[in-house]
Amino acid sequence: SRINVAFQVLGVRGVSVFGSSGDGGSHFSFSRFSGGALADTLNEISCRLQMPVFPTSSPYIVSVGGTMWSGDSSHPTTWSGFGGGSGSGFSWQFPMPEHQKKAVAVYLSSASGLPPTRSFNSSGRAYPDISAIAVEGTSQSCPIMAGIFSMVVDQRLNAGLPSLGFVAPRLWQIAQRFPGEAFED
Repeated sequence: SRINVAFQVLGVRGVSVFGSSGDGGSHFSFSRFSGGALADTLNEISCRLQMPVFPTSSPYIVSVGGTMWSGDSSHPTTWSGFGGGSGSGFSWQFPMPEHQKKAVAVYLSSASGLPPTRSFNSSGRAYPDISAIAVEGTSQSCPIMAGIFSMVVDQRLNAGLPSLGFVAPRLWQIAQRFPGEAFED
């Protein structure tokens, strides 16, 4: 909880902390656990519930997922490789921030192929906030996105403009304001 408070303090100060959404899909593991009763319990929980990893589930960071292209860049898909996939889903620990509620409600009411609703917390913080190309996983996409925003902020500061501040709410506002134009889902 202390680290999450630190993320919140940084956000209030206008700093965006970027974090990888993980490469284990909506679960916390790439493959089955082995080793007895504890492993069996973890396998059961991992298959029954969508389990985000921390810190990507924190509402005070910018969670970055991974995409790859099927053919050319006009056909992005969720990154999947090394036996896993780009992390995504909903936090069990943190409630959904206000800036996500409208877009998530639209998504949940129109998306097909979702897992059973009892396996995820539809009122929890949704993640990722944004994605980037991830040939080598979200450990690649997250620094790419952080670097892009760092260059944008640098240009703004050099032009005498203020920093962007904590960018996650802005990303969701843009996605809501320009559906299908600013971001592709």
